[in-house]
Amino acid sequence: MEDIEDIVSSAGLATRVEAGGGVVKIKSVVAPSKRVGEGLDAIENDVVEEEEVSKEVPGTGKIFVKTYGCSHNISDSEYMAGMLVSYGYSITENREDANLCLVNSCTVKDPSQAAFMHLVEKARAEGQPVVVAGCVPQADKKIKGLADVSQVGIAHIDRVVEVVEESLKGNTVKLLTTNKALPSLDLPKVRKNPLVEIIPLSTGCLGSCTYCKTKHARGVLGSYALETLVSRVDAVSADGVAEIWMTSEDTGAYGRDIGSSIAELLERTVAALPEGVMLRVGMTNPPFILEHLEAVAAALNHPRVFSFLHIPVQAGSDDVLTAMNREYTRGDFETVADYLIAHVPDVTVATDIICGFPTETEAMFDETLTLMQKYKLAIVNISQFYPRPGTPAARMKRISTKVVKDRSRRMSAMFNAFTPYTHLPGRRARVWFNTEVSDDGRSVGHTKSYVKVLVTLDTSLPGTSHEVNLTACSRFHVDGTVVVGTKEGFTQTERDARRRELVVKGARSVNMSSSARGGAKDKWAAAVDVVASDPSDAVPSSTDSTVSVAMGAVCALGEHVWHVLTHSTIRAKFGLPVPSALKALGLRVRWSVVQTLPLRYITRHIAYVARRLLGRKALADIEGCGTQSNTPRSKGAPIRNAKAMRRVPANSGVFGEGFMEATSTFLFVGGVAMVLTGFLRSRSRK
Repeated sequence: MEDIEDIVSSAGLATRVEAGGGVVKIKSVVAPSKRVGEGLDAIENDVVEEEEVSKEVPGTGKIFVKTYGCSHNISDSEYMAGMLVSYGYSITENREDANLCLVNSCTVKDPSQAAFMHLVEKARAEGQPVVVAGCVPQADKKIKGLADVSQVGIAHIDRVVEVVEESLKGNTVKLLTTNKALPSLDLPKVRKNPLVEIIPLSTGCLGSCTYCKTKHARGVLGSYALETLVSRVDAVSADGVAEIWMTSEDTGAYGRDIGSSIAELLERTVAALPEGVMLRVGMTNPPFILEHLEAVAAALNHPRVFSFLHIPVQAGSDDVLTAMNREYTRGDFETVADYLIAHVPDVTVATDIICGFPTETEAMFDETLTLMQKYKLAIVNISQFYPRPGTPAARMKRISTKVVKDRSRRMSAMFNAFTPYTHLPGRRARVWFNTEVSDDGRSVGHTKSYVKVLVTLDTSLPGTSHEVNLTACSRFHVDGTVVVGTKEGFTQTERDARRRELVVKGARSVNMSSSARGGAKDKWAAAVDVVASDPSDAVPSSTDSTVSVAMGAVCALGEHVWHVLTHSTIRAKFGLPVPSALKALGLRVRWSVVQTLPLRYITRHIAYVARRLLGRKALADIEGCGTQSNTPRSKGAPIRNAKAMRRVPANSGVFGEGFMEATSTFLFVGGVAMVLTGFLRSRSRK
């Protein structure tokens, strides 16, 4: 069975934003772009002389996006698609119609990497430009078959537009450095499922599993700030999503690198969830959740949080877990599982099992079988051991492939014999629906315990929850019928209308100023009340559209200026005292340090003065006048939100942030003093 956190998407991303493609025929030498050398790690230029070639107009082509791997990868692909769409490209689901193929890869298992490489080779054989992203190129920079293919590392998804542009010109670009800040969560995004927002809590982990290749790509734990995540939850809730999925390589380890914790994050997030939005907590390893069991159980019991948790155990033998370097025991897993089962009614615990690890004996495998028999879990991802190149486990002596397959078959047979849902037929349960449709054409929903429920197809169900009479069960889902008159939440149409209403009412400043201060919950309620009372109000009038266009132009200019200020630097040379010992030798020595100072520190002081002069509300209105889209950081992409840009970290140079704050404060105050002095002197001369 496919793991809930190990999804392999079967189709490219879809988007509601479309842009036409244009092709220009040229007959000349294709010269290297001047932008080629601006911070790109590697570029190869192909020169074509005196022959007719097709040249894509920048920002007008069609891009095919294919994603392999976990929900974190899906989120990365959504961000990259958003960046491309914001620049003018359109996303197509048909690779044959695309001008370029963007493939986001997964390195967890051999099959997923093999499928990725096959797609790349097929596209290249057909002459289609290819850009690869994700964990495969990041984890193995010398992998065969990708030497002359453009690559985007996991830390550089915000620069995908640059790479795509250069690849369409025939250049090869590789951005794989890791010494870079986490990508902003405020980048534009095209959701694969318009009702589901996937929020990455962090990247990397604190473990060092001997079989894992993902650590080579994602690195050590790097958590997003707590306030950044809570703000993101508030923003996407206001944007009309019905579900929020927290994702990470290890959710339980969140915050350990920044002085926070998953318990604190869950408490803050649950408090920010508005009506009609459900939260799903992502995968967590046993070691880092043991100390937070009470807080996690409290969160899973909340009415707006699915009672579901993915806890991979991998093996039921302590000897195998030690060889895997999993840093926990079978008893630790049982402690977590027993606590959640006892304190969270009807909780669904999912797990992973690896069959045939090199050191696993038959007796050790039997221990894993007994563990599975004890809990009879409804969701188990069973996989054979795959030696990943460069990992310690790949150097271990492997078990016979025949034995590995036999153990995998036995484990799967036991798992498929479980009947976890036989107690559900005859009950009534509340079920939350999104846009998912089953293979046989029925609407798919989930109970609070995240049990899959299939009902007759109804296009009005996505975004809402209903009471459902559960009528029958199979191994992996339950059948049911919707109870009329039990709807809660908002349909996708109502959510879209609410979104438009927020934009229009924000421009009109009618009945929204008070709700805007109340966060997503109050914004949601205010907008829905207005739409319910007068649905026609949700459509902008021609006057409103004209005002919005004019305001948008002014705001775009202001945001561009702010972007330049916050992303520029000045170089300051600081003379340092020469040691007396060197002076005594009669040496003429000058010792100085050149420091790059981001102007964003100085602009903070400008903003402070503006707040004092204009008032906080006036400045907040000015800063927030941009569109509701988020901020792209690729070159040439339109600027969306000045406030988000101010959060983009800049190069901190030789000294730390505190030194630069103090220095920029001195420069700012000194600059103001110099201007005032010059003004007063000119007045005195007169």
